[in-house]
Amino acid sequence: SHAYTSLSKYGLFCFVFFWFCLFFGARGRQCNTFPITTGVSSHEIKSQSHYNHGYGESLGRKTHIDDYSTWDIVKATQYGIYERCRELVEAGYDVRQPDKENVTLLHWAAINNRIDLVKYYISKGAIVDQLGGDLNSTPLHWATRQGHLSMVVQLMKYGADPSLIDGEGCSCIHLAAQFGHTSIVAYLIAKGQDVDMMDQNGMTPLMWAAYRTHSVDPTRLLLTFNVSVNLGDKYHKNTALHWAVLAGNTTVISLLLEAGANVDAQNIKAILRCHMAL
Repeated sequence: SHAYTSLSKYGLFCFVFFWFCLFFGARGRQCNTFPITTGVSSHEIKSQSHYNHGYGESLGRKTHIDDYSTWDIVKATQYGIYERCRELVEAGYDVRQPDKENVTLLHWAAINNRIDLVKYYISKGAIVDQLGGDLNSTPLHWATRQGHLSMVVQLMKYGADPSLIDGEGCSCIHLAAQFGHTSIVAYLIAKGQDVDMMDQNGMTPLMWAAYRTHSVDPTRLLLTFNVSVNLGDKYHKNTALHWAVLAGNTTVISLLLEAGANVDAQNIKAILRCHMAL
């Protein structure tokens, strides 16, 4: 059994609260002045703006006062203009109606961290786990990729299911791990998500953290919960150490070795990837 099953409930939540304060305190209070307004379909990693790929692009800062009374509800949602959104809903707009990109208002509110609008739309009948966008994802997926811990907490209070998979086969804990959102990983573990859960690509959160995230924090957190460090993925039989080597992730390689990763582990092609790095 995993180490976290032996922790007291108090100890576990104290640990999660530590990560919450450390990461959410540093990142979660940042003002979202660049609303995400355009959906994209590519999941390709972008060197400077990796938070948005697969879900949206951000526009530049507004430099003038707009006449909100002319805005449609999608734009008003993206920018968090609550009164304009309420006006349009009260006039008969269906909050479940997707836009031309097959994205709902709840998706746009979630990715832009508009908590008041999320509460309002759900009170008006928005479906919390509605699938939408090119990646067929829920609002919780969008909030997770963007790193909005407060939004993740809010959506899950309304019943959002973090175990649902998006169009690329990932659940929320896999997304949080691969994008380096350590506080969200901690929160999802506290809410019962399995640290060794494989996504439809056969990858665990530890594998994604080793391969995609050069910060040591997600890996260090997962190792604290006694993940299966030598588990091989479903299709290639690569361990987290293989993935870290393939990514050239030297800091994570050191962490994995300290945690007992097997340097002699072979993948499905019997290639000693770890030895190839030497």
